[in-house]
Amino acid sequence: MAFLKKVSPEPVGHLIEIKSDPLVIGRLQECQVILDSTGVSRKHAEIRRAGDRFTLVDLHSRNLTFLNGRKIDPDDAPPVLSANDRIKICDVEFVFFPMEPKEPTRKPTPHPDEMMVTEGTQDDTSGALHTLDASRSSSMASAVKPEVKLKAILEISRKLSSDLKIDTVAPNIIDALMDLFPQSERGFLILIDQMTKRLMRKGFKYRPSKQTSLIAPYTDEVPMSISRSIVNHVIGQKRAVLSQDAGADQDLPTSSSIADLKIRSVMCVPLLAFDGEVLGIIQLDTSSRKQFQQEDLDILTTVAGQAAVSVQNASMHEKLLRNAALERDLSIAETVQKRFLPHTLPKIAGYEFFAFYQPTYEVGGDYYDFIPLPSNRLGIALGDVSGKGVAAALMMAKFSGDARFCVSTEPTPMAAISKLNNTLCAAGIDEKFMTMSLSILDIARNRLTFCSAGHPPLFLRRADGRVEELGDEITNFPLGLMPDSDYGQLEIELFPGDVMVIYSDGVTDPRNSAEELYDSKEHRRLIKRVGESSGGAEAVGKSILQEIREFSAGHKQVDDITLVCFGPVADND
Repeated sequence: MAFLKKVSPEPVGHLIEIKSDPLVIGRLQECQVILDSTGVSRKHAEIRRAGDRFTLVDLHSRNLTFLNGRKIDPDDAPPVLSANDRIKICDVEFVFFPMEPKEPTRKPTPHPDEMMVTEGTQDDTSGALHTLDASRSSSMASAVKPEVKLKAILEISRKLSSDLKIDTVAPNIIDALMDLFPQSERGFLILIDQMTKRLMRKGFKYRPSKQTSLIAPYTDEVPMSISRSIVNHVIGQKRAVLSQDAGADQDLPTSSSIADLKIRSVMCVPLLAFDGEVLGIIQLDTSSRKQFQQEDLDILTTVAGQAAVSVQNASMHEKLLRNAALERDLSIAETVQKRFLPHTLPKIAGYEFFAFYQPTYEVGGDYYDFIPLPSNRLGIALGDVSGKGVAAALMMAKFSGDARFCVSTEPTPMAAISKLNNTLCAAGIDEKFMTMSLSILDIARNRLTFCSAGHPPLFLRRADGRVEELGDEITNFPLGLMPDSDYGQLEIELFPGDVMVIYSDGVTDPRNSAEELYDSKEHRRLIKRVGESSGGAEAVGKSILQEIREFSAGHKQVDDITLVCFGPVADND
């Protein structure tokens, strides 16, 4: 198996086994070798395998890839790598080895907050690790008097209760534990990221022994890795571990990670939440045998219990802070979104207008607008983006401007809605579409021309109470689903006392306590309510909303509600 060895910049000596084909090098987290140096492209270069040979390919990086001082042309045939070839990417340089070099090498340094778990062999994760009662102790282990230990525990408790930031508390805990157990060479406080399940190092301290060390003499690398066999046991069994000689103990599974790290005496305890969930671990270890006793494990377990409470409190505090910040952001977003909607209703002699908008959350995906047009005309748009919340609101914000542009530049509603559809399709927003009703009112002629893209039908309540349901015969796909769709349009005449009702499906979808829809094929409540409502546009709109509130009383709102009513005022108004 081939390897890369890092030779610059510091720290050097990291050895990377080329397991993947290809092995991608770059800044992205999905790369097999992640470099955070300035100038490295997201996917900078890759090493490919061809039989028993390896080639180096530049992935059209911004700052090029160099092999033995010569730049790699991404369009040329990739060069074959030979032993001791030097690969340079920005300020990072590797040496290629077709097989593992014989000289000792270092393991990769993890991200400052990410804990590296030494893989070892397959046996690392399979054996049962037993908690051992080590009754013998060295002179160093018993050097700390009981009253000093009690004082240290009280000091740790004080530190845990004095700060709600675990990144601040954790290093202080490890410092105190290393003082409490002077025989310790390494101390870890590691938390489990609840989203990724990765081990995140929050506290670490290394204090090499004068006699022996957890690190090989050929390098000055700080040993920050931890054995998988010990970690898996403590997390999986939720039990503390104490071993006087982990490397030679017959009760421990054969573990190359323990041997590689030269771990001898070790204490590792879980951080347990109130419900028994493992939040992380605390571990102290040394490269010397017989350094800890059962009393030490009891003390460490006590500290771990207090630390677990502190971790939970810190987590809840951070969650409250995030929620507060989110609420502030949503409040700002709500204010911004309302500015995309009309501030006032149109004031046109002989006409009455009514509009109502209420999102399910702080922001929503419904949209309506009144668009003044030349030749004494008015565009009236009402749209409904699929979904709710922030994503729908962002799409609505974009299309409020697009709709105004298309309505203002196209001669008819169907031409404008066709252009809007192609605009949305070209945007390539996955799993998002938008229904829309678009009308143009010719005020002088009292005629309304309208078009529908998958939107619910319009209701026209005539002055005598008759209700006409309009638009089913001309509707087509919602915007954003099918490019170049053909849309039709209808033209109707409005008379004094007529009221046109346009709405989103939030008007028809409210439910009552029995989970029945307000409007359905079996119960056409909306059209009935429109026919029973007397008066002009405002009276009809308020009548519809009042019935919806009464119908859905006690049930939360499930969709954004938008309602627009308008029409010529009656002759006697």
